[in-house]
Amino acid sequence: MKDFRLFIAAGAFLLLIGWFLPGVPFAKRTEQVTSTPEFTRLLPGELFIREHLTNEDLTLKTNLQASPTKDENVAQGDETLSESLGLWMMYAVEKGDHALFAQNVDVLQAHYYQDGWIAWKAGGEKNATVSTNALVDDLRIAEALYLAAEKWGDEKYTQLANEIGQSVKEHQAQGGLLIDFYDRKHQLSSDHLTLSYLNASAIHMMKEHQQVSEELDQQVRTFLDKLPTRQGFFPFSYQLAKKEYVYQQEVNLIDQLYIAYHRAQAGIASPELWSFLKAEFVQHGLLYGRYDAVTKQPVVAYESPAVYGLAILTASELGDHSFAMDLYERMIRQQIRRPEHAFYGGYLDMSRMDTHSFDNLLPLLAERRLFNDGTLQ
Repeated sequence: MKDFRLFIAAGAFLLLIGWFLPGVPFAKRTEQVTSTPEFTRLLPGELFIREHLTNEDLTLKTNLQASPTKDENVAQGDETLSESLGLWMMYAVEKGDHALFAQNVDVLQAHYYQDGWIAWKAGGEKNATVSTNALVDDLRIAEALYLAAEKWGDEKYTQLANEIGQSVKEHQAQGGLLIDFYDRKHQLSSDHLTLSYLNASAIHMMKEHQQVSEELDQQVRTFLDKLPTRQGFFPFSYQLAKKEYVYQQEVNLIDQLYIAYHRAQAGIASPELWSFLKAEFVQHGLLYGRYDAVTKQPVVAYESPAVYGLAILTASELGDHSFAMDLYERMIRQQIRRPEHAFYGGYLDMSRMDTHSFDNLLPLLAERRLFNDGTLQ
């Protein structure tokens, strides 16, 4: 295994690269060449996920270590998230790995999927059934399916994405916008929209496939474009009934960056937030996970691999390749890069020897993107 890992680590830098159009709304990203043998294209993070974060049923673990909890609103250990599935599917598309993508379509249908509606978590020892979905994950999975259908010419992917679009339109389109979740058991919908959930690129693809109206597509993009800021930060959510934005005292950069990323995909810049991130990075050489919304001072001491991964994806969309490379170099300092290590490729909290799937999938997706856009070679 040690020699195999050494070979993979060396081979990872022989990747072929693709191209994309920075700054163009909803630019297509499906032109990567994929003829290189599979084993030469494994990145360390992918190897870690395959070896340590994959359950026997091919779902992804939420955590490396089992952490039992009585809170059904928290996923732990072997329980698996639709969030993880969607990111893994997006990675398979970005990598050009049809076998991995097809495998995860099977996982989707076996563990999460019901007539276009997707459970937000599944599996685990209790195999508890949840009755709610998560808009952000449904949209990401639909986006991956549409991209895969175009890339590999498989209409069953389009059909699945269309079914998700129909479910979103039926249960989660309200007042020209979308809401967070739909509870199938109680037939109830939420009354607010978490702004980081609003994936305009996925909605645009649904419109192109006649699953949502052109009006909804335009309203979503306009809503993202017109988002206000306070002290340079975006609001956290929007209350549809009151037509009010909700700001938080502490801002999580994941939430802020998802908004910036979705705006960038739609060709919309976020200059205030982006200037803050770059100034913070220049001053400290890093980004913290959370900041005070007023003072803009960090309120935690930790760095998040997922923050760097999402910032890299946003930088790539904006064509800010120099900053993307700076972020990447800081990000991989948190990764185990020694091939002889048992957890080679993982982003671990060494004090607990644990990690979350999110903190491995987003960095992996970002690293693959950097190879595809030519920033890494």
